[in-house]
Amino acid sequence: MKQIPNAVTLLNLFLGSVAVVLAIKGLPHYSAIIIGICSLLDFADGMLARLLKAHSALGQQLDSLADLVSFGMAPSAIIYHYMHQAAQTINPTALQIVLPFSAFLLATFAGLRLAIFNIDTRQTNSFIGLPTPANAAFFASLSFVPAFATRQGFIFSLVENITSSLPAMLIMIIVFSWLMISPIHMFSLKIKNFRWKENEIRYIFAGLVLLSILIFGLQAVALIVIFYIILSLVSTAAKKQMSKLK
Repeated sequence: MKQIPNAVTLLNLFLGSVAVVLAIKGLPHYSAIIIGICSLLDFADGMLARLLKAHSALGQQLDSLADLVSFGMAPSAIIYHYMHQAAQTINPTALQIVLPFSAFLLATFAGLRLAIFNIDTRQTNSFIGLPTPANAAFFASLSFVPAFATRQGFIFSLVENITSSLPAMLIMIIVFSWLMISPIHMFSLKIKNFRWKENEIRYIFAGLVLLSILIFGLQAVALIVIFYIILSLVSTAAKKQMSKLK
């Protein structure tokens, strides 16, 4: 029974590997769906480990390896696909080949972020730096929107422009690579109780998530990640201000 969480983690790793192949083969929207499934498995293995009291050093290492593939390599492969397409119009030819590989900086910094997380004892109730699943959700959603959402509206047009622009994708890669290893405190979604005072930021975020989905549907995923980052910044600034007043 205590191996069940590890089995779920290994399934996450297997599907993450499939997601990488699908993206490189030109099916980024299916890759995005699998990344979504991997996110659910990532949540499930932790929950099962707590329920079965099956925490182990092996499980922690497997979890990091699975996250690196599912939330590092797979979104990198999706962005590589779009950068490879966008690069076909530029010269010289060498840049067409080299520039798309910058997408794998996301996987590189995801690996660094996961290694830091494993040895940082401060990240028990919150995160320091953007969690890799949030990073993956943002980039996976860029392929999910055009493939499955209604082909109209502001968000669709924005995503379409981003995925066809090399400068825009390079900027996003640099920004999100930095966010993953940044000193910015990001709130955790874990709720220990339902009191407003202790979960104010989480309730506000939940409200924004619900509102975004009601208005934009599945097109809201990238927007939700942006809300998460902004709320984390606001929360950190508010806490610093409160500590100064004390």
